[in-house]
Amino acid sequence: MTVDLRPMTRADLPDLLRWLLAPHVARWFPSAKPWTSEVVERRYGPRIDGSTPERMFVVTVEGEPVGFVQDYRIGDHPEFALLTAQPDAIGVDYAIGVPEQLGRGVGLAMLRLWFGLARAGYPGASTYFAAPDHRNVASRRLLLAAGFVEGLWFDEPQADGTTATMVGHTLDVTAVLG
Repeated sequence: MTVDLRPMTRADLPDLLRWLLAPHVARWFPSAKPWTSEVVERRYGPRIDGSTPERMFVVTVEGEPVGFVQDYRIGDHPEFALLTAQPDAIGVDYAIGVPEQLGRGVGLAMLRLWFGLARAGYPGASTYFAAPDHRNVASRRLLLAAGFVEGLWFDEPQADGTTATMVGHTLDVTAVLG
């Protein structure tokens, strides 16, 4: 199986919408407004264009788009900076949006590829950070398998007005990746 990451383009927005609406993804990516083409365009278009600090990638399996990864410097988001002692940490969010690709090793391959992109894009970063919902056991297991360490549990207001309990995971870049 060949897994790859490539920069997201605006042509990928219909796939992104489909993934965000998939039941197994939607529960972890709530939105204040229902996900529509317009909402996805407004939220993710500027990220794709490079006018915000986030970077967006598409996960492919055998060349077919199956999910996404976004990353960002935690310090660029003051609301996140309190979650880790390292303001230079790089945050990562991801989803495999095609159910048939779950449980096949795509997630671990995706993160390993992302490590290379993160090191190139953020060469001075010493820590990577992810914070899945505490109920997202699959994501938490994936992070542990990739070398992250589970840490702080915290409540985070969600875009839809609810609160979710998240679990911070950190990866020491030098210790894990050399």
